[in-house]
Amino acid sequence: MVSAPDDSPGVDAASALPADSQVRRRAAHLYGLVVTGAVLGASPDGVELGHLILALVGTLVVYWAADTYVHWMATRAVQGRRLDPAQRREAVRDGLPLVAACTIPVVVLVAELLLSVQTDRAVRIAMVVNIGLLLGVGWEISTSGGLAGWRRIGLMLATGLLGAVMILLKSLLH
Repeated sequence: MVSAPDDSPGVDAASALPADSQVRRRAAHLYGLVVTGAVLGASPDGVELGHLILALVGTLVVYWAADTYVHWMATRAVQGRRLDPAQRREAVRDGLPLVAACTIPVVVLVAELLLSVQTDRAVRIAMVVNIGLLLGVGWEISTSGGLAGWRRIGLMLATGLLGAVMILLKSLLH
């Protein structure tokens, strides 16, 4: 992708990505963490960790494919023409943070698998790690969005609450 000058409308000088790509990538990362929590929360008691890891990564790949397809088709519809190769590559890349978001929880699950941690405990630990990641993303988004004080803390906590709700749902379902 060709980077635009810093004073171009819709371009953030820090990353040289068009604003819509920045928004989509940031949203995809947050959405990936929420889906990660949902998959962990919906996992049946006693599922093998290897199967859960495959289900988690597979689910996020399907979400990424669907998200990419939707953005590809919407861009094509709005522009009234086929996307050029650079636009197609951008559509594919912009959604990748959705899959990348599960990297740390998957690493935790793999480590737990290697250490023979009981599945129920392993899932709970991965869900707590996921909440930590959500809190971190909430803090980063609120900070880069110019929020300060209680508003920054409130947005961070609201983002972390998404993961806490997954734990609550898991406890209610299982």
